[in-house]
Amino acid sequence: MKTCIITGANSGIGKSAAEQIAAKGYRVILACRNILSGEKTCEQIKRITNNINVCVMKVDLSLMSETGAFADEFISNFKELDVLINNAADFDLSRKSANITVEGNESQFAANVLAPFLLTNKLLGLLKDSSDARVINISSQGLMLYPNLKLDFDNLQGQKKYNPAATYYQNKLALLMNSLTLKEKLSNTNVSVYAVRVTNVKIDMDRYQNISSILKFMYNIKSRFAISPYEMAKVYTILAADRKLDGFLYDEKMREVKANRFVYEKEPRKRLWDICESLTSRDND
Repeated sequence: MKTCIITGANSGIGKSAAEQIAAKGYRVILACRNILSGEKTCEQIKRITNNINVCVMKVDLSLMSETGAFADEFISNFKELDVLINNAADFDLSRKSANITVEGNESQFAANVLAPFLLTNKLLGLLKDSSDARVINISSQGLMLYPNLKLDFDNLQGQKKYNPAATYYQNKLALLMNSLTLKEKLSNTNVSVYAVRVTNVKIDMDRYQNISSILKFMYNIKSRFAISPYEMAKVYTILAADRKLDGFLYDEKMREVKANRFVYEKEPRKRLWDICESLTSRDND
């Protein structure tokens, strides 16, 4: 039986992907911050798929100590891993200023960039032991609006200014950069690294109670032209469970697409990798 971890799998695309992959007979671990929601989702997936090998594990990805502890607990309990889907994302438009965690990191950058970096690297030993391993990271179609966007190394964690949307796209750019670096580092191994460019997907408005009425109106309009989480999750499932592909970034129709120009620049990618290495090692020595 193959084993798959999906972060943020208690709702949205992650939940749909967990259901689809469990239906293929995989053992699926739902890595969630909200354990009650995760347990409810877990029982639903078991019932729908008739797969009892679905479980939930708690982790707050904004904290590197918790992310590292999650990886250690998983290694101890399961001892094998074939697929890691870093799906969870922090994108709260109601946030007015940078939220600094007890570890000193800006929480959005921590959850969206540092956590996937740490989790992947801590679990890399198990992934390399698999005969056919996959790491799948999640990007955003919104980056297409900023083809010339560059990573602002002087404002990685909102040191100078903070805007939740701008920070989110900086985070997604950084995640793509680290994903490509990882793909290159693992080019001669059995571990394939993919990224998914998520398009406009219908969202659960109950998760966004704190946003303004104007934003709620805009989201409702946007949802009219959106695809379902289940449709988007099919890309996750294909990359996780079908035959291996040689490409890097795929859209909602499983077409290989180009990332932002800056993603392919080697020096900034090395600089970012070194920063992430430093920031994640200090809490996990």
